[in-house]
Amino acid sequence: MDAENIQNNVQTKVKTQDIKDAKNAIPVHSVIVFLLATLATAILVDLLPTKCSYWNWPKQQDVRKVEVVPQATYAIYGKSKTEEHLIHVINVLDRLGYQRVNLEDNWNLLWAHDYPFIKMPQRMKNLEKHQMVNHFPGCGFITNKVDLSTTPLPFLPRAFRLPSQRQEFLEYVEHNPNALFVEKHNEHRHIAIRPPEDINLYSNDSFVQEFLQNPFLVDGYKFDIGVYVVITSIDPLRLYIYSGDVLFRYCPVKYHPFDASNVDKYVVGDDYLPTWQVPSLVKYYKRLGGSMRGAFDAYVRDQNQNPSGIWLQVEDIIRRTVLAKEQDIKGILRSYKTKNFFDLMRFDLIIDENLKVHLMEANMSPNLSSAHFKPNSLLYEQILYSVMNMVGIGSPLQNKTLQESKANFLSSEEVREMITSERNLATNINDCAEHGCDKSCNSRECDLCLPCLSGSEYEILEKAHHEHLHRISMKRIFPKPILQPENFDIATEVQNMTKRNAWMTRWFYYKCQYDSNWCI
Repeated sequence: MDAENIQNNVQTKVKTQDIKDAKNAIPVHSVIVFLLATLATAILVDLLPTKCSYWNWPKQQDVRKVEVVPQATYAIYGKSKTEEHLIHVINVLDRLGYQRVNLEDNWNLLWAHDYPFIKMPQRMKNLEKHQMVNHFPGCGFITNKVDLSTTPLPFLPRAFRLPSQRQEFLEYVEHNPNALFVEKHNEHRHIAIRPPEDINLYSNDSFVQEFLQNPFLVDGYKFDIGVYVVITSIDPLRLYIYSGDVLFRYCPVKYHPFDASNVDKYVVGDDYLPTWQVPSLVKYYKRLGGSMRGAFDAYVRDQNQNPSGIWLQVEDIIRRTVLAKEQDIKGILRSYKTKNFFDLMRFDLIIDENLKVHLMEANMSPNLSSAHFKPNSLLYEQILYSVMNMVGIGSPLQNKTLQESKANFLSSEEVREMITSERNLATNINDCAEHGCDKSCNSRECDLCLPCLSGSEYEILEKAHHEHLHRISMKRIFPKPILQPENFDIATEVQNMTKRNAWMTRWFYYKCQYDSNWCI
């Protein structure tokens, strides 16, 4: 009985322990879920960067979405089969991040070596807002040899268009019997000096221009000077010159004894004598590191003369020449949808023995090739870089805007405000307040006040502000620099100007009053 009781007690304890163990056991499906979760975690960790940890998160550029942004683009228009003359244009644009495309594509910039407005009239008249062209329609009024030479300006050697001005020519010769004349082909070729009696008065493909017989000489060599000029706006006119240097080209043969049959004595050709080969200029240019203009100015001072008057004349000549032709260009521009044009020209001038400057011609697409003279490459690329920055091609910020929005540098509101906000354009605010221009724009004194600007006027001022900030080595010569603000009479200055040019000049004057950096 006792044995039976003992056996029953043992069995009861075993059953009780089994029940407890069963309660503590982990279900099989839970084990399976746990194992699968562990495996998945291991795989995920293996896929993560090995150097990633909770204190070293990936940088933003490692995780951001990569977007392919189209480059700003340019196309080239020209008739030449080679592009050697454009190598520096292409180099500078490439360095600025521009991609070359075909002429038919939707480019941002058209660099035209030849006049594009005849071959592509409809496209030029209907440019999109983001597109720019490096010539103004009608620029030939300045750069056409015959049109310019026969313009009645006092610094141009007297010229006559034959045969239409035959009688005027004969009368001039009668009053100037010792005058010699250069007979020039209308296409700038076949130049020769002739006495009046040897000139064909009935020729239809040439014109005659008086020959300057008393040039200023350097070491006996005649020369011309090439000043690079940029027009960024017509009506109102904004006009700049490159101030970094001037191209000096010397005739390869000394002027005296004069021989009209030897054109190398008085005509600057492709094989001209460069500054660094003129004996008296070598020390200034090569050994002392001066510019071409700097070397020439030093030589003039060595002759006990002051060169500063030369450059004041140069600025005045360029300014008066462009102003004389502005209305002609304005008339052509009326048929164009936008004013997205600028113009890089070279004005060629000569100096006489009295240091008086004379204008010879203006070149629409000046030679920018250093193939003949390698040292000129720096000059050309610095000119191009200054021009492109000033007109909005060269700035990285503007290029990014062009790429992202396919619009010009005035299209992105954030970029526009960062470079130029309306507060940068506001001027003469005392007078604006006095005439109540914040309430009414009826007073003529309100025409430059911010609340009274039209959309196109605001854009003009915005571009003018941009040019001033980004002009690099470009010097503004119209509106004229204000050298002595305390003695500057704005009323007299604008008296004979067109309405738009007077308006633009007054804006620069008011900016100059506020900040002297705007005076020049």
